[in-house]
Amino acid sequence: MRIHTLIPARGGSKRLKYKNIYPLKGKPLILWTIDAALGSKYINKNNLYISTEDQKIKNVCCDFQIIDRPHELSGDDVWTQPVVDHFTQYINAQDDDIIVLLQANSPQITSLVIDQCIDKLINNNLWQVHTTGEDLIHNGAVHVYRNFVSSHKGKISYNGFVVTNWLDIHTKNDIIELLKIL
Repeated sequence: MRIHTLIPARGGSKRLKYKNIYPLKGKPLILWTIDAALGSKYINKNNLYISTEDQKIKNVCCDFQIIDRPHELSGDDVWTQPVVDHFTQYINAQDDDIIVLLQANSPQITSLVIDQCIDKLINNNLWQVHTTGEDLIHNGAVHVYRNFVSSHKGKISYNGFVVTNWLDIHTKNDIIELLKIL
């Protein structure tokens, strides 16, 4: 079993232009996520990847492993799963490998919660663990799962959750709200 981490970071956000590298307190949003990932006891520069098609994002993340996302996986109508599938093929992930999927626009992600999610998955023999808001709605900031889940044909079972109160950034108003908290 290996652990691989992916941060998808498309350049074409519409509501907040260049959302994934938008500066928050002088630091691009994606670097908040990268720093949290690198603080994890499970993640380092060797198992952390950024998937993007955008040169500006590549420039911000040039110290890390970049996966060139194909143009056909970079449009507004592309869901995350095809991007993850491209990643798992790129790294030749095996069924028992663990995939840690982190959002680039969730600057409140912490190393502690990433580790809680991975620990919960491993220690409870779960298939996947998600962060969820205090309202118990999945927020997508952290999703940890065993690679076979993405191709599983039946009901996805054995799920775990870690509750957070994070705000994802999609608009300038979200930035303003987050600055009130930080």
